[in-house]
Amino acid sequence: MALGGKDTIRFLIIDSSPDEAESFLNIFRESGYSTRASLINTLDELTAAMSGHQHWDLLLMTEPPPPLNFSQIFDYINQKDIDLPGIILTPPDDEMDLLSLLKMGARAVIPLGNNEYLLTVAQRELEDLKIRRHHRRMSVALYESEKQRRLLLDDQVDPVVYVCHGRIQYANPAFMRLTRRPDEMLLEGQPFKNVISPKDQEDVEAFLLNVEDSGQAFSAIQCLLVDQNGSEIPIRATISATAFDGEFTLSLQIYKNEQEGVQQGVDEVLKKYAPDAETGLFSPKQFELELDVAIESVVLGHGKGTLSLCCIHIETLREVHEQHGREVSQQLMRAVARKLTTLLNEKHPVTSQGGGNFIALLRAGSEVEVSTLGKDLIAAVSGENMVVGQHQLPVKLSLGAVMLCDTNTDPELLIAQSRQAAALAQKKGGSQLCFHKKRKVCAVQAVQKQLAGMVSQALKYKKFRLSYQPVISLSGSSAEYYEVSFSMTDAHGREHAAATFQPKLEKNSLWNKVDRWQLIEASKALMVKRKEGSDTRLLIHIGGYSVTDDTFLPWMKVALKAAGIPTTALAIELSEQNIGRYAEAMPGFFRSVKELGCQTVISEFGCSLNPLAAIAHLDVDLIKLDPSFTQGISEGNNVEELQKMIEALNESGRKVIVPGIETVEEMTPVWQFGAHFIQGSYMQSPSDHMDFDFGSDG
Repeated sequence: MALGGKDTIRFLIIDSSPDEAESFLNIFRESGYSTRASLINTLDELTAAMSGHQHWDLLLMTEPPPPLNFSQIFDYINQKDIDLPGIILTPPDDEMDLLSLLKMGARAVIPLGNNEYLLTVAQRELEDLKIRRHHRRMSVALYESEKQRRLLLDDQVDPVVYVCHGRIQYANPAFMRLTRRPDEMLLEGQPFKNVISPKDQEDVEAFLLNVEDSGQAFSAIQCLLVDQNGSEIPIRATISATAFDGEFTLSLQIYKNEQEGVQQGVDEVLKKYAPDAETGLFSPKQFELELDVAIESVVLGHGKGTLSLCCIHIETLREVHEQHGREVSQQLMRAVARKLTTLLNEKHPVTSQGGGNFIALLRAGSEVEVSTLGKDLIAAVSGENMVVGQHQLPVKLSLGAVMLCDTNTDPELLIAQSRQAAALAQKKGGSQLCFHKKRKVCAVQAVQKQLAGMVSQALKYKKFRLSYQPVISLSGSSAEYYEVSFSMTDAHGREHAAATFQPKLEKNSLWNKVDRWQLIEASKALMVKRKEGSDTRLLIHIGGYSVTDDTFLPWMKVALKAAGIPTTALAIELSEQNIGRYAEAMPGFFRSVKELGCQTVISEFGCSLNPLAAIAHLDVDLIKLDPSFTQGISEGNNVEELQKMIEALNESGRKVIVPGIETVEEMTPVWQFGAHFIQGSYMQSPSDHMDFDFGSDG
């Protein structure tokens, strides 16, 4: 389960009604998820499901079929220490003891029929599950990494000591030899000042605490250590930030002053991490290091609520560039940079991002203090015209800031958020600072209505665009198949693939108009293509509403006849969801399609409770698997599941289309398993024209 990409969710469902269980799956599939599910009716079935190699993501339960009960289910899960969130769905008027269910282990109790509520809670549980799984994987990786790091530090020639809150966390053997201490002597937990000369103790301790508190990425210090015998050892140490045993820690790499070239070496290291002498700006790489350390310190509990990232945008730079040219605008950038870095000093690193943007890491404190600092910057830089050569140039700034917190550890995202906040400040008139605020995601109550409005407008103003993707035969078929898809351009010029909104609208009568538009436009293109002499055929994916519309197939027959297209050149495609949704009407509909001479196709197949049983009574020519079956097969994921599904469909006499083939490595096992057709960007992405060369690649 990879929630961010809306991939496959694996459900265990405890419900006495398979139809009701199927309806639960449809709620998630309509929201863009692929699903796998197993229906559980007994404790033995639950035990078998949990004992297999499969990882389940969510447990959905209504009243369990007797003798199974909630107490047995949760006792088993708790005893086995299985991380599987359980959601109970109850009739709205049920007087079940909610508190006792929650105490048993239920994550939520939701009234049946409240689909939005179920979807919202489930998405939250899945996101939390994803985080827990990631945490467990990272804990194992961290443990192994710490073991390797200790081995490397133990073998390092230079003395190294780790210090946190003024106390030694680790000292390597080279440090023990330098200070003439026996290897078995434990320094961990001892104050670092104990190994420093008394005359330097106070200054060194204060310096290290200041570096630690500020989250400074790199610094250096010179002092006297004392060895086991009390003798003083003059040293220089370069100090960098790291993490050790889950703590924000300072790493001190130590050099004896008497070593040849030590001063020069330390100076070179410091110069490498110093800002530009002319502008005071850090290079992007230096700034990236400072930001990484700041994020790490916040995650490990330091600096939370005291660090922020600020985008400083020069609004007037473009105007200066247009009026005076590039050279003057670049001089203005450098002049503003000098003023900013002078005001902020090295405590607040600044780098240039180009386009009139600077990014500053502010160690200023709370939002109130950042706001005050922002106002001071605007007043100081924008208060008067800046002299650049012979020009008096006005400077207007817009500032955007985002507070660093332990839930956002992506540097690129933080920079983007600060720039968005600066754009908001500019939109509000400029000369001000705005903070990035996380926008609330609106509830989905009005989504269908909004989408329906967008689709209606797209139909009215011809904002749909068809595309065609070849479906390649692996068994030497002479027919040239293309699957038809389309996209919609909204009022803002953004393009949306039909797959993103069709599941939410295809139950509505509006979608019937879309189906008819798609069929007419695709027929026009097909007519032109077939005149070239090819046996070109189209797979047209229609919505579920058309299954219930008695006028659709007669209309389609007339439309095809008018276009001069044989019905054998068309394959009518319906999703697996609709097979379950219109179970009673589907056999008759497919029979009528076949009587017209068209082929029948079921797509997005394999996500229902019992996919093969659901199509056993249907006259279906082609089965197109859900794209989730091919996700990760080049890395060995889902291979067994894909093979079993293809083989089972072959045994039932259905021809199989496998979509989502992106590489030759993915194509090889699919061919070996016996698939009849493949589809994907490895052959050709969806195109505006039916122009694939089947002769060379078919």
